Amino acid sequence: MSQKKTDEKMYYFGYGSNLDKEDWTKWCLQRGYRPEGLKEIGPAWIDGYYLDFDYFSKSRGAGAANLRYLFPGRAATPGALFEIDENTRNALDAKEGHPNPKYYRRIKTTAYTSNGESVEAYTYIHSAKQTEFHQPTAEYENFIRSGLNRLELPTSWLDAGLRKTPRPKFDLVFVYGTLMQEMSRHESMKENNFVCEATVNGELYNLGDYPGLISGNSTIHGELYKAMDIQVTLENLDRIECTDGDYPLFRRVIQQVNTNEGKVWAYVYHYARSTESLEKIDSGNWKRFLN
Repeated sequence: MSQKKTDEKMYYFGYGSNLDKEDWTKWCLQRGYRPEGLKEIGPAWIDGYYLDFDYFSKSRGAGAANLRYLFPGRAATPGALFEIDENTRNALDAKEGHPNPKYYRRIKTTAYTSNGESVEAYTYIHSAKQTEFHQPTAEYENFIRSGLNRLELPTSWLDAGLRKTPRPKFDLVFVYGTLMQEMSRHESMKENNFVCEATVNGELYNLGDYPGLISGNSTIHGELYKAMDIQVTLENLDRIECTDGDYPLFRRVIQQVNTNEGKVWAYVYHYARSTESLEKIDSGNWKRFLN
């Protein structure tokens, strides 16, 4: 019988107190776990969930962060992506109370990194039957806020979860091909508000009548838009980009976008098939390539 592996690489998306390394380390050392097994990769987002404080933590004596599913575009949550092993997953289970239904339960979700990579990751949610707000301690709030600031992520979703501000929308879209101004399918973007020219990191390939973007380190030029109705916009773009089915042409991701005013995160469509036989566009600029 083969020995069970304990060093298998896995991933975890953290959005609450585990954004604070000192708090995680303190908890592990008090209970005999290895804190170094939680290896931060960098900032990430999950789509469709919003941050809430509808869970009362008896151990903290106050509210604790939780995720509520709403709808892509209507909600998204920033946090950190970590690499973990089986021992660290066991530690996270113990910290979050999994699998006791009174506490958090471990689920699998898709986390998106700064270059738009889709990573299957564990996270923890509490299926609260009521949506009563529970104020967290100032220390706990600071764990999250400081972590988001350190990762250069917005704190607007945190403020909304704390009932300080209305819940924001995740309604930015980055386009880099035929949806841009003066291109053949720009009509599909006209009802949305043009924000600015922008760039993302990736690799661009020529698919004939349009380009395809995949994750990479080159600079890809395009345009950033603010959707007037993000649900309608995503439904329309999903249809145009053929994201459905078992063999989609493109897939919708969340990715970091670079603008002259700073970094933001937006929806981007990545090519979902092999690029092995395709021509790479070294300039990363579809308009320049056509000229």
